[in-house]
Amino acid sequence: MDEITVAQTFNVYLVRHGKTVGEPALYGHTDVAVAADRQQAICHSLLKEALQFSALQTSPLKRCRELAEQIKASQPELLLDVNQDWQEMYFGVLDGVPFEQAKSSWPLLDAFWQNPSKNPLPSAEPLGDFYCRVSNAWQAFAKTVDKDTLIVCHGGTIRMILACLLNLDWRNAALYSTLNIAHQSLTHIQITNADQIYFRVCTIGKPLTG
Repeated sequence: MDEITVAQTFNVYLVRHGKTVGEPALYGHTDVAVAADRQQAICHSLLKEALQFSALQTSPLKRCRELAEQIKASQPELLLDVNQDWQEMYFGVLDGVPFEQAKSSWPLLDAFWQNPSKNPLPSAEPLGDFYCRVSNAWQAFAKTVDKDTLIVCHGGTIRMILACLLNLDWRNAALYSTLNIAHQSLTHIQITNADQIYFRVCTIGKPLTG
């Protein structure tokens, strides 16, 4: 008799970090911070959600990692996994450069925003590479997940995960300009492991008050 597979469903919560300090810019790998009081408020809002996760992952960048560390401090039993693949896209020579200082690069930036896959920024991570990095990491995570998990990461990272799950074209500029993944927002995905893996997107970009 064939062995019967028992289906298990796990909740995965993707939290985008809070608004960063500093001048407006493309912040990819630039390690810019979120104000300490804002991190505390986001942590408090998450605790009020009562999500009941028992595993915690984060991007290594401090705008995410410091929030994850506050969450762990409130729940010391959590294991915190720092995953390099959850990092934001790297924007090359313009990464972290305030827009006010990058006026001479406006034609490059405008072309990038209009069509990011065909107009990469100088020395930046190609959009296709970013998608592959995140989608491969997500698929590997989905195969091994065994706990309800909260992942603190970035807007671009969440968009790439959703593109993978919903079979969206990662080259479509509307994925970045129209799909709103606000700061300190919550995206909820369910993963069911049975004879194969099934996904359900429950919530996208729910604001966390505080």
